[in-house]
Amino acid sequence: MDRRSFLTATAAFAASGIATRTSFAAHESMPPGTVNRVAVIGAGIVGASIAYNLSKRGCEVVLIEAREPAAQASGNSFAWINASYFDMPKSYFTLRTHSLNEYHRLAQDVDIPIRWGGSLEWYHSPDTTDEIADGVQRIQAYGAPTWMVDGKRAHDIEPNLVLAADQQAVWSSRDGAIDPAGTTRALVDRVVRHGGTTVYPATVTGVRENVDGVVVRTDVDSFKVDLAVVAAGSGANQIASMIDLDASLLKPATPGVIVTTTPMAPLLNTVSYTTDTHFHQLPDGRVILGEKAGPPQTEQHRAFLADQPNAYPDPQLSLDHARRIIGVAKKYVPELGDAQIERVGVGWRPLPLDGLPIIGRPENNPGIYLAAMHSGVTLAPIVGHLAAMEILDGVSVDLLSDFRVKRFL
Repeated sequence: MDRRSFLTATAAFAASGIATRTSFAAHESMPPGTVNRVAVIGAGIVGASIAYNLSKRGCEVVLIEAREPAAQASGNSFAWINASYFDMPKSYFTLRTHSLNEYHRLAQDVDIPIRWGGSLEWYHSPDTTDEIADGVQRIQAYGAPTWMVDGKRAHDIEPNLVLAADQQAVWSSRDGAIDPAGTTRALVDRVVRHGGTTVYPATVTGVRENVDGVVVRTDVDSFKVDLAVVAAGSGANQIASMIDLDASLLKPATPGVIVTTTPMAPLLNTVSYTTDTHFHQLPDGRVILGEKAGPPQTEQHRAFLADQPNAYPDPQLSLDHARRIIGVAKKYVPELGDAQIERVGVGWRPLPLDGLPIIGRPENNPGIYLAAMHSGVTLAPIVGHLAAMEILDGVSVDLLSDFRVKRFL
């Protein structure tokens, strides 16, 4: 999602005066030990994180995925992990901050390379720059290590970045980036090591709650479990309809084109995000690039994207997109003009109706646990940790209170 447009998505929610809770305080809501076997629907990074946290605590996990792990949004994500959004409820900022901390802990348990280089964000509109400066002051009041810097200081931070000396930018020192597909696969591997089962490709055809549990039907097999976690990304609305949840949870998914290069010599320290492009470099040397505008709005592109593919069916069209995206980015880092293209992916971003995460059990569906969010790459570690607490320990975590599905019902 465009960081500037997030203001519109969250303004009504922020203005509602919902209390912010910033701790892991919890109260009893169901007896511990009730849940021993869980089906997790969706093996993107959020579903994989929940499955990992459940399985490492001894829960029997069945992880169900329509294609393969990280095949959809998680495998085609820009993968900037951050808590530097300015236009959001404080409770969402706090959740993201906890998740950055959780990434540090997760990296000690699972082999996931993270680039903790911070981020630089700048725009070419004076009005937008002024808006950002006001936003920086707001999140500085929360204690965020974020500052406005000029182009000279930005060059000190990112020596290969070409910016005018008087260009104002935001420097957020604790941000980072990951390989989301590699991270997802590493988490799934740990689920299997812990005794879990992966089932893919498998299409979920029904979810039915009984007095003694939940039955998840797929085109491969049916699974009797104590609880089903719905972490199906852009498919959350479809699964919600199977459990008679009388609400739409997500807006229509929107595409984002992501280019991955072959490994390059060390070139970038930070995540860079600006008016017309964004890019960062992974620890293995690959550079990840995206564009703000998205795919061209033509009839040809609408036809290509109608079935929500994760890659362009025409190799030449895919290559043309990559060259165009790299051509924009090399204005800021000329060395990117030498990049060789490894792949071009299309990610379909699951976006809740108000832009904020949906986490927890619907009040009338005790056998279902929902986890739907656009910022899945940033939030996956903390959501996995806290969801496992709520599911296995029978608690309701205050940190998640503002993100329950009941706000849509």
